[in-house]
Amino acid sequence: MNQEKIFTGKAPQINIAECNGDLVVRTWAETAVSAKGESFELNQTDEKISISSQRELKLTVPLQSSLSVSYVNGDVAIKLLEGDVSLVEVNGDVILSGGGSVHIQTLNADLSAKNLDGDLTIALINGDASLRNIGGLTIETIQGDLSVRNANGSVQLHQANGDVSLRTVNGNVTVENGMRDINLRNLGGIASVEGIQGDIRLYGGLSQGDHSFAAERDIIVRWPITSPLNLTATAPDIKNRLPLEKETEMENTLIGRLGDGETNVSLTANGRIILKEGDIVDAKWQDDASFEADFDFDFASFGSQITQQINEQVAQISKKLENTLGPDFSQRMATKITQKVEQATARAEQAAERARQRAERQQRQRGPRVVVQTSEPKKAASSEEQLKILKMVEQGIISPSEAATLLEALEK
Repeated sequence: MNQEKIFTGKAPQINIAECNGDLVVRTWAETAVSAKGESFELNQTDEKISISSQRELKLTVPLQSSLSVSYVNGDVAIKLLEGDVSLVEVNGDVILSGGGSVHIQTLNADLSAKNLDGDLTIALINGDASLRNIGGLTIETIQGDLSVRNANGSVQLHQANGDVSLRTVNGNVTVENGMRDINLRNLGGIASVEGIQGDIRLYGGLSQGDHSFAAERDIIVRWPITSPLNLTATAPDIKNRLPLEKETEMENTLIGRLGDGETNVSLTANGRIILKEGDIVDAKWQDDASFEADFDFDFASFGSQITQQINEQVAQISKKLENTLGPDFSQRMATKITQKVEQATARAEQAAERARQRAERQQRQRGPRVVVQTSEPKKAASSEEQLKILKMVEQGIISPSEAATLLEALEK
């Protein structure tokens, strides 16, 4: 691998014309640029550096460098670059960790970004985007899903063809078109969410001002009753569980308010509008990472483990029965116990599978209410069988717990 190092100032401008492989950019305290790769060209003019690479390229640059990339036929990873970043066309994934403002023209894969102090602007992304702890966000078109958590500025989204999740946005939120569902939580600015073809789910109150939401399907709102609200809801079906004051109901329209304030919210849906109080889960549990369990269990062998352990016990009991009461009685009892074991094992495996599925879910949801089904009355063991088992306990041949197992098997 070739390596070249040139000395620069504190904030050089780095231009990459093309990179036909992965591009990795890191920073250091030195006022120099280090390049590593199989085949690259590096030229310097004043504070501008031009690089072209036919293979993978690794750069280490000063913290305050600015980066402009015209074309990358691979993944891009940029870490802790404080200067502006511009990516014109990338055919792989983009990973951004720390840094300032970033502009992306065309990204043909997925984007992951966290801890950006500046704004993130994207013209077109043909994959998914997961963004954490960023400044402002502007996206012209995203073909996949979008997840944003902790945006310190405004969020503007022109066209979203996947699901959208916005959680904790301190600025305004503007969504012009969404082809699927959108989830909104902890919005600090003015919200205008229009043209949503799926559902809108809104959690939490909103700031003072005029807010509007429009969906082709349903709008579900969970509103804290301590937050003021001036509501106008329009839909063919409106289900209200909020204690609205000065409530007025007209055909397909509900008008009402909570408290005193200037939080004006307009909801328009072609499906249902559902209004509920607060959150399903208390807010103190929402972001408690310590509450997450590290669930690791060998579900695949769970049933076989149970079967092996119980079969060992059955063999011991059968041997005692055969020595005392003969092989016929012993065989009949062993058959009944085995049937019981098979039924119990099947139920245990089903329960384990359900537990595994619950453990894999990223968000815990309240499960359906358990319906208890009444089973048919069990047949009691005959008096003769009960006396035989009791006699075995008195003689010390079997223990009381083993006797209980035998009686339960006979009651099938």
